[in-house]
Amino acid sequence: MLIRYILFFSLLLIGFTSYAQELRAKSPHGQNLALDCTKCHSPASWKMESSLHTFDHGTDTAYPLVGQHEPLECAACHKSLIFSEIGSTCISCHTDFHQQTVGIDCARCHTPKSWIVEDITRMHEKTSFPLMGVHSTQDCAACHTSETLVNFKPTGVTCLDCHRSEYIAAKQPDHQANNFSTDCSSCHSVTGTAWKGDPILHSFFPLEQGHKGIDCFGCHKPPAYTGLDANCISCHADAINAAQSVDHSLFPTDCKLCHTLAIGWKPAGFSSHDAYFPIYSGKHKGEWNDCVDCHIQSSNYKIFSCINCHEHNNAQKMAKEHDEVSGFKFESMACFGCHPRGD
Repeated sequence: MLIRYILFFSLLLIGFTSYAQELRAKSPHGQNLALDCTKCHSPASWKMESSLHTFDHGTDTAYPLVGQHEPLECAACHKSLIFSEIGSTCISCHTDFHQQTVGIDCARCHTPKSWIVEDITRMHEKTSFPLMGVHSTQDCAACHTSETLVNFKPTGVTCLDCHRSEYIAAKQPDHQANNFSTDCSSCHSVTGTAWKGDPILHSFFPLEQGHKGIDCFGCHKPPAYTGLDANCISCHADAINAAQSVDHSLFPTDCKLCHTLAIGWKPAGFSSHDAYFPIYSGKHKGEWNDCVDCHIQSSNYKIFSCINCHEHNNAQKMAKEHDEVSGFKFESMACFGCHPRGD
C-alpha cells in the first residue's frame, strides 16, 4: 500500500511540473523571462498596475532606466511582449541620423540625459583631429558640411583639406608664387586664434632677442619671400660698414663670432680669442674690461699693447735688454719673442 501512495504522489508531482513548464512555454513574454509574475501582475488582473508592481528595471534587468529613458512607458521600447527581442544598444531603438559616419555607439558623444553634446572639444580629442586654437570655437557645420548637417563623414585632417581657398588667395606673401608648403602648421600655430596677429613659426631662423617682433617686411621684400641668406652680412652690411668704434673691415663677416642676438649688438665678445691670445682663460682672465684696454687703435685691431698694462719696473734693465724692442712699431708683438703669451 505504501508503495502505491509513493507512486501516486510521484506521478502527481511529475504532472504538476509538466503543467508548470507548459504554462511557462506558453508565457506571452517568451521562455527567457525568469522573473516571478507577481513582480508585475496581481491575482486580480493581468494588467500591470504601477502602484502595485515591485519590478525594478535597474535591479531586475541589466539595463537601468536613467535620464530620458526613465519616464518612458514600457510599450515605447518593447513593441512586442517578448521582451528579449529588443537589444540594449542605442541603435536598437534610435535611428542613426549620422548615417554611421561616427559609429553606432551613441554613448561616445551623447548621454541619456540629453542628445546635446556638452563638450564637443573633449569629444573631438577621441578622433584623429583634436580641436585646438581657433578650431575649438568653430561650429560643427563649418567643417562638416552636408545636406542634413549631421552627417559627420571625415573631412580630412590636413590643413589644405579645409583651407585650400585661403592658401590660394594669400598674396602677402604670395603662397603659391613662393612655393610655400601646403602644411600650414609649418608657419602658422595650430593653437593660435587667427591667421594674422599670431606670431609666424620661424623655427628655421629663430626670431629671438634683437630679431623678436620684427616685421616680416623688415627682412622680406615682397613679392619674393624666399631665398634670403641666413648669414648676418646679408641684412646687416650697412650696420657693419657704419660701425665707428671698431673698424669692422678687419673682421670676418660672421657676426656671431663676437655678437649675440642681444638688442644693440652688445655685449660683444670674441669667443675665439683664446685661440690667438688667452683672455677668457689663463692669467688674463678677468683682467680686462673692454677690447680697447689692449687694442689701443680702434681703426686697426691688429695693433695691441702689452706695455700699457705691463710697464717694466727696472728702467736700466729695460734700456739694456730691450733696445731691440724700441725699434719695433708694434712693440707688443715683439714681447712674444721672450715672454709667454699669457697662458
